[in-house]
Amino acid sequence: MKKQLFLLALFYVMLVSGVAISADAQDQQAQDEQKQKESSVTENNNSTFQQDPLEIEITLQKYYLDGRVEESTFKETIWSMEDFWANYQDWQLVEQHQGEIVFKQDIADISPYLKENGYFGLKNDILTIFEGKPEDEQIIESFYQIDTSELESNQAKQLKAGIKIDTKEVYRFVLDSYKQVTRQLNS
Repeated sequence: MKKQLFLLALFYVMLVSGVAISADAQDQQAQDEQKQKESSVTENNNSTFQQDPLEIEITLQKYYLDGRVEESTFKETIWSMEDFWANYQDWQLVEQHQGEIVFKQDIADISPYLKENGYFGLKNDILTIFEGKPEDEQIIESFYQIDTSELESNQAKQLKAGIKIDTKEVYRFVLDSYKQVTRQLNS
């Protein structure tokens, strides 16, 4: 009888151990299946969020102190919107349409065009910016009438010959200096 009890107990222990091992195996299989599902979902999500590059037309407008606007237009391929917006963080968005974006930027300087070609001079006693020397009479912009009788002789000579505008400091200095000798017109 002891032998039978022993065999019965041994059988019972083996049965419980087998069930436990089977349960562990099933748990492991369930965990493996769950990991596969999660991996599949992640791959699907990644493929969902991966987009083809976007090609758009970009227009950049630069506004200079002298009123000149330079504009350039080009195509750009966008791989990441985050990177795209970071590239233009110093620009102001003006317009955005399907496939087209326009940015503007205020430049705290005079235009390269004015630096290269601009001269201050007088035309009919009006302070004027010329393209080239004043004698060529290619007017870019006129400002205000100057009382030439108030000018020192060297100032009159400088204006007649043309004052080269090569920096924004020269541009501002001339405008400010000659504004002091504007002619007061009687209304």
